[in-house]
Amino acid sequence: MARSLTARLDFPADPAATFHLLTDPDYVRDVAAATGGTDIEVTVTASDDGGATVVSRRSVPAEVPSYAKSLVGDSIRLDETRVLGPAADDGSREGTISIDFGGAPASVAGTLRLAASGAGTGIDVELSIKASVPFVGGKIEQLVAEQIHAALDREQAVATAHES
Repeated sequence: MARSLTARLDFPADPAATFHLLTDPDYVRDVAAATGGTDIEVTVTASDDGGATVVSRRSVPAEVPSYAKSLVGDSIRLDETRVLGPAADDGSREGTISIDFGGAPASVAGTLRLAASGAGTGIDVELSIKASVPFVGGKIEQLVAEQIHAALDREQAVATAHES
């Protein structure tokens, strides 16, 4: 059974400027560093339809309880891929997000929607977290959900700093 997670990020800029920020390699690197990442690699590939694929690879410290430490070691190599589709007439975009944990028995996949919200832009994130470990899978899914919430909070702070 997978754990669901929903979150929202708010940006003060319009959808076009927010898309530009989300696909800026410097911003992506700053977010990766703010989440404790080292050995950061960022690739941004524009698509012919006006969308983009953003891949962030980084190592993060494995801040996990002892029951999970044997599964992941002292650090985890994270590969995060965000695919943002083309802009609709109103500037909104649909996309996907996936996170691979470098061989650890957990995965994250879901959707994101970027749309105008008041004077800015909101990004709604819906994720499914799955850990395929007998007996402790649910605990690992909860741990991953907590880490993702913390990472999104840090991304919100980086976004606010970039926008000001």
